[in-house]
Amino acid sequence: ARHARVGQTARNGVKSLGLSLFPDEKYASNTVTAVNATDRIDVARLIQILREEYEVILAGGQQKLSGKIFRIGHLGLVYEDDIKLVLEAIKKTLPKAKKG
Repeated sequence: ARHARVGQTARNGVKSLGLSLFPDEKYASNTVTAVNATDRIDVARLIQILREEYEVILAGGQQKLSGKIFRIGHLGLVYEDDIKLVLEAIKKTLPKAKKG
């Protein structure tokens, strides 16, 4: 039940930032939330800034999704407040990670 709540918090937060989920939400996982990066976000830069400035570790996409998505993990001892901190860090980082 906690994982379901945390996953929903992550998905709602991502959407509140104006980003879309990958894949469609009907396939959402309670352990990880994947986010479409759009063509305007430099995923590598986003991940780097989050790690260096906020001590938040996210994963990028793999293979054909590399540079196109990033992933927020929420399996294990993770709570809604943890996800809210991650979302706040993403919100602050997005303007710094824009392409061009």
